Amino acid sequence: MEERSCRRTPIEVGCWLVELDGASCLYTFDISENGVSIITKDPRPVGQVVKLQFYTSRSAQAVTLDARVVWSRLEPEGGMGLAFSDLDAEKRGVLRSFMAELKKRKL
Repeated sequence: MEERSCRRTPIEVGCWLVELDGASCLYTFDISENGVSIITKDPRPVGQVVKLQFYTSRSAQAVTLDARVVWSRLEPEGGMGLAFSDLDAEKRGVLRSFMAELKKRKL
């Protein structure tokens, strides 16, 4: 059985992968303090560094997190796993609040 250092929260939230030539709209299907799994028809290669943006109910501006692609697949459904990098205390706090908010919505 796989051991995780942070508990995952299953979610379906729109987010954006921001790149030099624009942004791609994606959907998440689980998130933790360390990373997120993304559903996409165009997964990026393992090792690529990306910027992920999303909004919370408390953020007037998009929350932007740097991440590295740790897994990528096309089948059975396109997706990729992102590991967040260089999270400061403020961004980690935003993630914790966001996950707590999402858990309350499911109750």
